[in-house]
Amino acid sequence: MLKTKLGISIALVGAAMYFLGAFSFTPAVLLAGYVLIAEENEWVKRQAAKMVGVVVLFSLLSIAVGWIDDVVGVLNIIVRWFNSDVYLSVPANLTSLCRYIITIAKEVLLLVMGFRALGMKNVKFGLIDKPLDKFMSNQQ
Repeated sequence: MLKTKLGISIALVGAAMYFLGAFSFTPAVLLAGYVLIAEENEWVKRQAAKMVGVVVLFSLLSIAVGWIDDVVGVLNIIVRWFNSDVYLSVPANLTSLCRYIITIAKEVLLLVMGFRALGMKNVKFGLIDKPLDKFMSNQQ
């Protein structure tokens, strides 16, 4: 069984990164940073980059959904210049629902990836795997 420089199995470190990513971003990034800087195993380095990529992707999705409220707010200000009786809003708290769905999807995906990492197996996630293949390959 392959071990890290700390003496912990590589599969356990990979799984820990995903589990931490599901619960809290800061410790997950700290562990991923350690792995990327100090460890030599390519599999665990790839898992660290993949975990950060997944968390960043879902964070960007959440930010984009938040912009919907901002755009509607700006449109509401413009419309109220001309007619003070009109009020625009996002129907049925749609943005909150979208954010909950994004959060649940991120947590489920990271937990599944964590359990797969315990067996040193990968979950294919095209949006993240393609850039990783491009930037983490050993070929120049």
